[in-house]
Amino acid sequence: MIAGKKHIALLCSRLDLPGGIERAIVNTAGLFAEKGHRVTLVILDETADSFYPVHPAIWIVQQPLSFGITKEGNLITRKIRMLSDVLKLRKLLKETLPDFLIATEYPFAAAAILAGAGKRSNIASWEHHHLYELKRNIFWHKIFKFTYPRLDTIVCLNEDEKKLFEPVNHNPVVIPNFISPALSRSPLSSKMILTVARLAHVKGIDLLISTAKILFAKHPDWKWKVIGSNGKDNIVADVIRQEGLSNHLIIQAPVDHNIMPEYQNACMYVMTSRHECFPMTLLEAQSAGLPCIAFDCETGPRHIIRHDENGLLVEKENTLRMADAISSLIKDEEKRRKMGEKAWENISRFSPENIYALWKQVF
Repeated sequence: MIAGKKHIALLCSRLDLPGGIERAIVNTAGLFAEKGHRVTLVILDETADSFYPVHPAIWIVQQPLSFGITKEGNLITRKIRMLSDVLKLRKLLKETLPDFLIATEYPFAAAAILAGAGKRSNIASWEHHHLYELKRNIFWHKIFKFTYPRLDTIVCLNEDEKKLFEPVNHNPVVIPNFISPALSRSPLSSKMILTVARLAHVKGIDLLISTAKILFAKHPDWKWKVIGSNGKDNIVADVIRQEGLSNHLIIQAPVDHNIMPEYQNACMYVMTSRHECFPMTLLEAQSAGLPCIAFDCETGPRHIIRHDENGLLVEKENTLRMADAISSLIKDEEKRRKMGEKAWENISRFSPENIYALWKQVF
């Protein structure tokens, strides 16, 4: 660790999943390490494995703590489990002794406050989800209301989320995710649409299928690849077969952390999510020079896509308009290429250096 640099610890859950949040955590921890900070990943889950490569200078501490958020036991045993896990976290943080503690999920931020970590460390909650996406029961809502005003700061991914958190905490700040430009851009010559997302309701997989049914009636020579999984892929595959889309809609499980070649082989990127905060996949797509189309959902896509400049924003959950938006770029190659150029230029806003400068202000 370079003299004068902070020891930064990140509290996170399992990192062995191929998700945008996991990628953002690993990438950001690596950025801190590259800047000379001592960095510790505190993984409060069953495995220390990571789907994405972890910077070799990062120290990993792993201990499974649920803080009572489990289906096991009953109301009383879960509260006892929460107290026990808070005490275990207190001991762990006393041994780790970070200068700055970043909690990547709200139960971890709350537990850090309850564990008294604020006596030794500055504590930030790094909010990856839309505030109202995560449902809290009455007990956890009270814990949230008690602990969040006591955080030193809340790191939000966009201005909309910051406004939502302003009544909760005195010091919310905006720090987006970052991306480096791809080594090469897509030639935008294929007839392939790409989506990278979990096959889940919040990611709008049902909306995607409905959009595809409309789209391929007009453009039967195109294909749409969806890279994602949810453990129930056979259900999605059955729906695709029932809708007669098997020849057009390709479901592919994520197998490699480097999927940039998939972006570079696509012609456009489509996001059908019901909620997003600051989706890494849009940054990745733009870094490959892809025009992006997304539902204008709460609250992230509008902070990356500039409508009719580097992509298109569509009325949320309106599959007919989504199909029309995709069709418009299929039919207009010149517009597609101009948007792809602007998309590639746009990511300079989210360079590692620009985003680290914002983190440095917080530290």
